[in-house]
Amino acid sequence: MTKHDPLAIAFKQGDESVFGELIELYQERLYRLAYRITTDADDALDVVQEAFIKIHKSIAHWNQTASFYSWAYRITSNLSIDVVRRRGRDRKARDRIAQTQGDMLGIAPSESDPLQADEMTIMVDKVKLAIEQLPPGQRSIVALRHYEGLSLNEIAEIRDCAVGTVKSTLHQAFRKLRTLLKKDLEAMQSLVSEMK
Repeated sequence: MTKHDPLAIAFKQGDESVFGELIELYQERLYRLAYRITTDADDALDVVQEAFIKIHKSIAHWNQTASFYSWAYRITSNLSIDVVRRRGRDRKARDRIAQTQGDMLGIAPSESDPLQADEMTIMVDKVKLAIEQLPPGQRSIVALRHYEGLSLNEIAEIRDCAVGTVKSTLHQAFRKLRTLLKKDLEAMQSLVSEMK
C-alpha cells in the first residue's frame, strides 16, 4: 500500500471530495505514461481523461490489497495500447515523442561541437522512431521500465502478468530495437570512440 492509498480508500468508501486530490496526485505520471505509449500529446490527454473516468466508475473493483497506483497505471496503460491499436500504423505523431527517450542512449552531445550535437540528435530521432515501431505491449513495458523507473515486480502488477513475462517482453523489445538500429548503433559506437 502506498502513502496515497488512504485517499483511494476514502474515495472507494464514498468520499467524493478526495477524487480531485487523486487526480492531482496522479495525472502528471499517468500523462507521461500515456504519452510515451501513444506518442501523441492529444491522445495522451484523452487517455488520462478516460482513465480517470474509468477509475471513478470502477473504484469498487479496485482490490485494496494491491496498490492504487498500480491499478491506475494498468488502466492507463491498457487504454493507451487501445489507442495505438486503433490508430494502427499511423505515424503522424513521430516528432512528438517525449524527448527523454533519447536518454536511453546514455550519451549527451557536446555543446561545443555542433556537428557532434547534430549527429546525436539524428541518433536520438532514430531511437524514437524505432521505439514507435515496437508493438504496443512492448512499448508499454519499455516505457514503464526505462522512463517511469518501475521495478519488474511493479510492472508485472500493473500489466497483470508474471515477472517472467515482463523480462521476456523487455528482452524481445530490446532485441527488436537492436535489429532496427543495428547500423545506427555501429555508427554511434564509432562516434563514441572518436569522442574519447
